[in-house]
Amino acid sequence: MMWAHALWTLLLLCKFSLAVLPAKPENISCVFYYEENFTCTWSPEKEASYTWYKVKRTYSYGYKSDICPSDNSTRGNHTFCSFLPPTITNPDNYTIQVEAQNADGIIKSDITHWSLDAITKIEPPEIFSVKPVLGVKRMVQIKWIRPVLAPVSSTLKYTLRFKTVNSAYWMEVNFTKEDIDRDETYNLTGLQAFTEYVLALRCATKESMFWSGWSQEKMGTTEEEAPHGLDLWRVLRPATVDGRRLVQLMWKKASGAPVLEKALGYNIWYFPENSTNLTKTLNTTNEKLELYLGGKTYWVCVVSYNSLGESPVATLRIPAIDEK
Repeated sequence: MMWAHALWTLLLLCKFSLAVLPAKPENISCVFYYEENFTCTWSPEKEASYTWYKVKRTYSYGYKSDICPSDNSTRGNHTFCSFLPPTITNPDNYTIQVEAQNADGIIKSDITHWSLDAITKIEPPEIFSVKPVLGVKRMVQIKWIRPVLAPVSSTLKYTLRFKTVNSAYWMEVNFTKEDIDRDETYNLTGLQAFTEYVLALRCATKESMFWSGWSQEKMGTTEEEAPHGLDLWRVLRPATVDGRRLVQLMWKKASGAPVLEKALGYNIWYFPENSTNLTKTLNTTNEKLELYLGGKTYWVCVVSYNSLGESPVATLRIPAIDEK
């Protein structure tokens, strides 16, 4: 009889020594998806044994409480839970506590506190237009639709990111909009002339720590301007027996000029140094020209032009034959 009692005690001790409680739920994070759901997640994401969870909430500023419906999360090692309308009250302050249970027992998380204003997440805006404004240089006007699922009375904060089409680097600008118009606008200034940009927009309620996703990217081009300038260089050929030299002139649009910039043509004029009265002029649509010049020092000037005007003058000095 005593032998049986000792065996029973040993088995009982083994059972307690082998009992493994679930891990305490930690890193609880909650998001209020505006007018859709209030969702919380926690860790650990995986348990060694089958674990189920109970999520307890207080709401209506502590006057009401409930438990997350099991079909929304908490069965079978799932580590998330969603409370659905109509029990989502906004504005409000919630408390959340997660209770983990397995075959060996129960353990509870710390109680966490959540202000819905601070964790609201809304839909991204929808950009429908990116266009230059006639007569305004180096600017595009962005127009978008305010998210339908956003608090009507809330001031929204925005981040606009933009880059040139071929760039890998985004730039950002932040601003707020206090009006509640369905269609919103923003003028993005300080851009390069006649350049194509890619833009995207995200938003959040002013009090929230959570941003929406980025909108679908949209492209727009700034207004064209007169050409920005030319890089000009030359190749000198040896003088012929009559003293004349072949000078090959070549040019291209200046470094840093807009990628889309195109010239309609080029005006060239040249003259012997100190003899501007002997100036000769030419026009071409090519980016090179051959001149036969005498042995004196010459000055060559080139401008590009389009329908909006001329570029600054590019000037080149051609040294005399006997100049060292």
